[in-house]
Amino acid sequence: MFLLRKISIRLSVLLLSAIATGLFAACSNSGTGNNFSMPANDTTKVSPPPAPTNTATTTPSPTSIPTATPKPTVTPINLPELEIKELEPYKHRSGILEMDVPKGWKLIDKSQTGELLLTWNEQAGRATISTNIFVPPSEIPENRLSDVFAVIIKGMYGNQTDFEMLAPVVESTGNIVITWTSTVTINNQKIKFQANSKLQRRNNKLIIFTFGVIEPKFAELKDYFMKISNNQVIDASLAIP
Repeated sequence: MFLLRKISIRLSVLLLSAIATGLFAACSNSGTGNNFSMPANDTTKVSPPPAPTNTATTTPSPTSIPTATPKPTVTPINLPELEIKELEPYKHRSGILEMDVPKGWKLIDKSQTGELLLTWNEQAGRATISTNIFVPPSEIPENRLSDVFAVIIKGMYGNQTDFEMLAPVVESTGNIVITWTSTVTINNQKIKFQANSKLQRRNNKLIIFTFGVIEPKFAELKDYFMKISNNQVIDASLAIP
């Protein structure tokens, strides 16, 4: 299973907490091993690390040699080449969303009343795209939007193994992008996974588009994912069913 299959808590609850307190709360959306391990400047950490205790330490022996931490493998075995051969159109029954998706990927629909959460997973769990559309419970000032977006991303994916995220980046278009990583387990191998999540505001709605893939395929497939994102058609005048 891919990590996004377990996301079941409505983002409105998370947004209420973020707007009310400005703190970053994690949702109970544990995945199935699909996480990232990129070094990151995680601005969502609000609690200082615990102070060191005054316990005695033992000086290492001059002959001791530190053991290197094993790094995740890069390529899963016994699986076909990961590539996007063809896109096919998808239109939500409400008409609020139209987009192209990779042909043959499995749709996981975790939508609830007033919120769309649609995820397409590559069959072996090596890549994913997701679109989330919802109305926040209260108006979010522009200068708070990046912080709230960081809350959402950490809440959705923060329980993933080795989760790390970079600080939000505001693009010239006004969209906000967060890069995040974790480690996924495929065929009993731990593999680095990288993803981008983009937030845009349309009318009273927030739209989050996320794409991710195992390394080193991220750079190769990024243009495909960007094409999908840029060609999304969202009618923000319609109500979310």
